[in-house]
Amino acid sequence: MTGNATRPLRPARAAEPDPRHRSVGESPWAASSGSVGFCDEGVATPAKEVVILATLGDAGSLVGEELRLLAAKVQDIRRQRGMTCLAVTSPMPGEGKSTVSVGLAGALAREPGRRILLIESDLRRPSLTSTFGLAPAPGLGEWLSGGLDHVPVRLVEPGGFFLLVAGQTGIERPEVLGSPRMDALLRAARGLFDFVVLDAMPILPVADAVLMQDLVDGFLLVVRSRLTPRDAIREAVARLHPDRILGIVLNDHHEYQDSYKKRAYERYGMG
Repeated sequence: MTGNATRPLRPARAAEPDPRHRSVGESPWAASSGSVGFCDEGVATPAKEVVILATLGDAGSLVGEELRLLAAKVQDIRRQRGMTCLAVTSPMPGEGKSTVSVGLAGALAREPGRRILLIESDLRRPSLTSTFGLAPAPGLGEWLSGGLDHVPVRLVEPGGFFLLVAGQTGIERPEVLGSPRMDALLRAARGLFDFVVLDAMPILPVADAVLMQDLVDGFLLVVRSRLTPRDAIREAVARLHPDRILGIVLNDHHEYQDSYKKRAYERYGMG
């Protein structure tokens, strides 16, 4: 990981150059959004290959195509509803929500001029620092507890999106995820970034995702094919406001990938 001096981010603009083609520190920075200061802490270069991001750079990857399709659908919902902040969750752990969160952030960031922020809001079992092979660093947990006076973000490269990790403090009071401080953070993020993606907690084991549902524009629910019980899906959906559920992502569905769509993809010369 390379480090730049800490600088407050300036609000996103339509004419912003593609952040994947520059370091965050190459442009002058203006004031933070509202009372919350987001600070650039440099470029975070993953110490190992992030497979889900690598699929986006592979023209022959069916997984990459599915991620681009998901990003296109999210953008369509964004235009229809004015949505700029969504959380990715799942009924239970182990269904791939964090992988989908990273893939979606990477797919959204591939559109030139888009500034995307990925927030690791799963403070109980954070995984993104390990996924990217980064050194432990302060993040959302420290800011929510009042231990930081700014929100530290880094530009993941390759990847092209900004990352706010969960941090190292864990979570003592789950209520902080639905607190005015969390609300202020997300409101400021909406002003500084074109789109905000949260890697949220699973719904059924704990109440954390439910506590912050009024602070986000909606949820994508990730379920693993042939693994997630139907009753678990029904119960998870019942815990959220109906107007907050944007869609369900069926993860790891090999039967579908290995059937007609894969054959059509290969015949088109992309396999």
